[in-house]
Amino acid sequence: MDNISFLDKLNPQQKQVCIDERNILLKACPGSGKTRTLTCKLAYLVEKYISSNKLNIAITYTNRAADEIRERLEKLETPEDKVWVGTIHQFCLEFIIRPYTMYHERLRKGYHIIDEYVTKQYIGEIIEELGIDIGYNNPFEYPEISAKYQKKLLDEKEIDFNDILGISFDLVSDKKFIAENISGIIRTILVDEYQDTNELQYKILSRFVMADKKIQVTFVGDTDQAIYGGLGGVAKNCDELQKEFGIKFQERKLDGCYRTTQRIVDYYSNFQLKSMEIQAVSDIRDEMGRLVYDNTISKSELFEKIACIVKDELYKGIPDSEICIIAPQWWLLFPLSKKMKELLPNVKFDAPDITPIKYDPMNIFCLISKLLFTESGKRIALRKRVSSELIEILTEEFKICLSEKIDPYKVLKVINSISLTDENGIIYLQKAITKFLVGIGIDLSTETYLNKAYEDFMARIKDRVKNNHLSTDIDVFKQCFKEKEGVVINTFHGVKGEEYTTVIAFGILNGYIPHWDTIINRSRDYRENETKKLLYVVCSRAKKNLYLFSEQGRVTQRGASLTPTEEIVSIYYEYDDIE
Repeated sequence: MDNISFLDKLNPQQKQVCIDERNILLKACPGSGKTRTLTCKLAYLVEKYISSNKLNIAITYTNRAADEIRERLEKLETPEDKVWVGTIHQFCLEFIIRPYTMYHERLRKGYHIIDEYVTKQYIGEIIEELGIDIGYNNPFEYPEISAKYQKKLLDEKEIDFNDILGISFDLVSDKKFIAENISGIIRTILVDEYQDTNELQYKILSRFVMADKKIQVTFVGDTDQAIYGGLGGVAKNCDELQKEFGIKFQERKLDGCYRTTQRIVDYYSNFQLKSMEIQAVSDIRDEMGRLVYDNTISKSELFEKIACIVKDELYKGIPDSEICIIAPQWWLLFPLSKKMKELLPNVKFDAPDITPIKYDPMNIFCLISKLLFTESGKRIALRKRVSSELIEILTEEFKICLSEKIDPYKVLKVINSISLTDENGIIYLQKAITKFLVGIGIDLSTETYLNKAYEDFMARIKDRVKNNHLSTDIDVFKQCFKEKEGVVINTFHGVKGEEYTTVIAFGILNGYIPHWDTIINRSRDYRENETKKLLYVVCSRAKKNLYLFSEQGRVTQRGASLTPTEEIVSIYYEYDDIE
């Protein structure tokens, strides 16, 4: 093993995790180099078993996290055919559903995956047909609605996002040879942000380990950052994992924070639920930075104050991409985004713009659009990967027989040959998609299910344009897939895993954090724990400067004033004065 010098750049804790081939439950504090360690472990295993054809699997919670690991592996020059990285849904599609469609009644005659737009459309039609008023209730709590929705999916040969996991579990449970076949090509399974894994996902992964106990498993995460409990996330302990998987796990930890100052670490440690002493080991660990909490500022003055902070930070030389403004929910951020662009017209913002195309990596027409609207000479490995995925969806999901000549290079050649002059993005996209499909030998008019997926895709675009008063200019469509730059504007949940020199958080109010649903429907202990975990995530994003606001002037629908979040008010801390 001559090419493992990258291990020399790790600390002893990180290096031991990489070379230990036992099953590991790794507790990693914020800024501990978790992603770096995961990437190096994958690269180490590839290098150690370079002649093996077995795969090293990394399951991530988000597409963004998967992209980051892939990019780091590219820099380490790790052969991409030895590693697979993606979300659990993508894993299930690629390894379970597509190769074994013939063994499930719903899949064997073809299928395609619908998004939330089509689901809402179907539910609306069903509610109208039944003539019932469900108010703001969950439509799937009504048996008659669920039954008709499932029948609609069966009739249209469609599955939704939730079906992916359910069908995958059925296949690996009912047909044991499927789990055995898949386990035979896997060396290791690494699960990032394991605390956000739900019960069904644990059960699916455990089937492979049950089939081959030699598969090495590593779960990595931080139970104090388990902020997706409302979506079913479960942070299992070591005993629970051992019972689920039938193998022994070793507990390890990464407790050195390379991200931030000790002052920030000491502050967010107030919100810890599980005791882990965290030490800042960064170059800036002894700096004081700024730590401000203001619960007196009015809502009407808030945006101007935030603009002043951003302006001051930029003046001090902090790059725009190292500044982040966050709030509990998107609806609080849209007016802020608009106001920031007015107050700071010369500052770039990576803001929550509503675009004509909502990215969905499982939608074939979204993948075609991504290839059409991104530069052909850049990120060639990524474009090739998208092309491969596109071919797989056409052949495995829509059961379309493509010529043997159609490979990722041919797909890119056809995409790159499309030259249109239309300035209207919708018209351009319609023509370009047709040209592309013809270029790879597909007549859309003869492919019933592909044509329906196309019509749903275009209808969603037209609805987004109409409902949000968006421009149809071709440049607006190109912006959908451009990497954004500038001051980041995002939600509390959206910045999990990110880090910034300066973090500005507002909306820290009862009703927002914790959310009203939690206040009304959950116990006090549950509410307190969930709030602390979210504040822990928020505050640990900051490297050096942290500004927190519980602004006055926000009210309930009945006009009652919202009050500052109790879990932050109860902390006695000598904050810096706001300038």
